[in-house]
Amino acid sequence: MPSHRLRQLCILSLCGIFLLVQWGCATQPPGLPAELRAQLGTIGVVSAQYTPAVEFELPAKGWLGGAARGAVSGTKAFIVLIPSGAVVAGGSFGLLCCTLGAGAGHGLVGALWAAALLVKGTGYMIIGPFYGAATAEAPATVEEAETHLKEALASMGIQESMRNNVVWAAKTQLNVDLTVLDGQGPESSSDLLTYFPLPEPQMDSVLELRVTRLWLSLSEYWMSPLGLTSDEALGQLKPKPSQELQINPPLSLGMEVRGRLIRTADKVVLYDNTWQHEGESRLFAEWAANDAQLFAEEFERAYRALAEQLSTSIFRQ
Repeated sequence: MPSHRLRQLCILSLCGIFLLVQWGCATQPPGLPAELRAQLGTIGVVSAQYTPAVEFELPAKGWLGGAARGAVSGTKAFIVLIPSGAVVAGGSFGLLCCTLGAGAGHGLVGALWAAALLVKGTGYMIIGPFYGAATAEAPATVEEAETHLKEALASMGIQESMRNNVVWAAKTQLNVDLTVLDGQGPESSSDLLTYFPLPEPQMDSVLELRVTRLWLSLSEYWMSPLGLTSDEALGQLKPKPSQELQINPPLSLGMEVRGRLIRTADKVVLYDNTWQHEGESRLFAEWAANDAQLFAEEFERAYRALAEQLSTSIFRQ
């Protein structure tokens, strides 16, 4: 039991450092102040009229691509794990040298654990190219899946769907009515419209929505200290070569939406914020299977989650 507690303490310390680094990215700024919310009056909502940026993190293609990916990722794993192992080894050596009894036992367990990290990091660097070459998807498989996903994206009204979900969430959850204004949103990512003068019907304020970015990429949770996810942080090291070497890792669908609230009388921007949502992870080919059915379903979940976040931030009393 004491040795288990020491291992927990080591993992938690490293996780704490990682979480402190990530904390700023995970937090959301405060919502719209009540005094500004009282000035909104009749609210129109517009959606962007351009296609959001799309980022796909593709699996390695073929044995050559797999070998190259394995070599790069194996080196990265070595760079991450070796210093971690050295830190644990240093602390363990101190316990072995400076304490007796239970303390020395703790140091021995830590030393063994550090050795496991060193072996794991070195092993990934050595086997990475061979593992990648042996396990990479065929180029045709990756290209076919990519084609299916791009076709699914082209058939989605992403900006309009996001707008409709926000209108629904504001009405059903917060009893706020939003009037849809068709054809008046930004036509490019650089457009910063003021909505003044605004054609009929006259609106006191306008909520401008734009889905700015979509991505299908490796979740960074595995990169928490020593390759542990948050749920595994108090467990044990659990090597997942296909994931850690990024040959064909599970990819999560993410979406980013920006909302700007503009008062039309004086063109003042009352609120400007960005929200993000990242869903569950699946293999690239799984997202594309059955005419990208899971891909489309995950989009619906992302719309709803972001609409609830956005409407709550702006309209909750």
